[in-house]
This record gives sequence, structure tokens and C-alpha cells, in this order.
Amino acid sequence: MGVLTFGNPMLAGMALALLLAAGTSAPDVLRFGMDTRGVPGSWVPGLENRREDSFRDPQVTREQLQKLQGLEVDILEAIAAQMGVKPEIVPTSWFHLEEKLADGRCDLILGSWTPNPRTPETIVASIPYYDWGLMTAVRANSPVRTLADLEGLRVGHIPDPSVEAPLSAMLVSLKAQFVEIKDGDALFDQVADGSLDAMLFDSMYVRWRARHDPQFRIVGEPLNRLGYHVGVRSADPALLKRVNAAIHALQDSGALARIRLKWEGPSKP
Repeated sequence: MGVLTFGNPMLAGMALALLLAAGTSAPDVLRFGMDTRGVPGSWVPGLENRREDSFRDPQVTREQLQKLQGLEVDILEAIAAQMGVKPEIVPTSWFHLEEKLADGRCDLILGSWTPNPRTPETIVASIPYYDWGLMTAVRANSPVRTLADLEGLRVGHIPDPSVEAPLSAMLVSLKAQFVEIKDGDALFDQVADGSLDAMLFDSMYVRWRARHDPQFRIVGEPLNRLGYHVGVRSADPALLKRVNAAIHALQDSGALARIRLKWEGPSKP
């Protein structure tokens, strides 16, 4: 799969303004590695990809990608516009974002990415553009009301190195039966059908799902606090500086908070 140039009218207008201001210089083109299969982060409405192998790159056409939407798509577009660059998306499995960045197949990675102890030294992280943590979800009619109620129950989670430490701590304190599931949708499916009693997943998705699906309920607050970052090669400190400046500007203007509210809703009822 190649790359996608966004047809967003707002971005096109900003790019034109930059072009006119700079004379004949066109804006830089930056390739963003992103998995396009994650609601509410980035997905193509109407494209059924639940049966795809999540360890392989998304099976998506250029025409389908023109319809891409989501919280992280909005953030990507805002960062690109703030930097004055033309973004191109390289559809990439979330599990291989770092690999594709390291070998030069994209210039940056964005999309629910958190550096972890296994992240190679050749990759550095921007300042966080979004904070998140592991959040517990159960069926709406579940008797589980507090985290202490999870003792002895089957609790699903995905194999994410960035959350190994809090999971290990929970294993000791709660004595739950943790079950590794490789797909986020499968986690919710198994909680819904009773195969799992509860699940731990990204607070962004859990809040969005509970807001739109009455069969699930949130238990407590996030169990830890991490950040989502833009990944850049350590050999390109100038690009990292530009990304950080863009994120700072979007934080100061309130743009990131508005994007979060649009997709996730208020942090509390």
C-alpha cells in the first residue's frame, strides 16, 4: 500500500496560504505511519476489517482512505497544519509502527503510540498530545462495582508492552485471572458474551465505547497515566523540535482539548 495525501479543504487552504507566503516553495511532505483500523482513533466508516490480521498492514485502498476519520486523524491534521506540512498516511499495523519508522518507510508515527522499554534507541517520542491509561469495562448488568470485585475473575487485556508494569502490579494486588487477547474488539465481544468478566483497555476507546454502547459500563478511573506521542527518528532532532512546537501551540490554543471532547465526550458524566 502506498501513501495517501489528504483532501481536507481546510488543510488545502492552509497549504495554499503557505505556498503564497513562501513564493514558489511548496510545503514539506511528511509521511505519517498510522493504523487505520481503530475506532475512535482512525477508521474508515463502512469498511469491515474486523477479521483482518491486526499484525498485518491494513487492507485499504486510496479511495477508502479518503473517508478516514477519527480523533487521531483530527490530531494528525491539526499537527500537520500547525507545522505547515502536507501529510501523507502510510497505512501500518499498530504492532509494526516502530519498525516502519526505523527503516525509513515513514517519517513519523502517530496513532495510540506510547514508547515502551522495547522501543529502539533510534526512535524518540514527542511531548504527549493526549493522556490515557488502562480503564476497566464490564457488562452493564455486571455485579462488579469496584476494582476489588475483580478478584478471581477473568480479566482480558491486549499484549501491549507499555502496560506490562501496571498489569503486573494488579496481578499481585487484585489476584484476578488475566487473559491476553490480541484484538480490542474481541475483548469487548468476549465481555459481552460472558467469556470474560471484565477487560482492561485504552481509556480513550473504553470511554467512547461506553458512551455509544449501553451494554458496557466503566468501573473506576484509569489505573495508570501514560501519554500518546508522535514518534520520530532520533537522527532527525530538527523534525522533533517542529513537532513539539506544533503540539505546544495546539495545547495552548485549546485545539487538542476540543478534539478530545468531540470524540470522547466529557471526562465525567
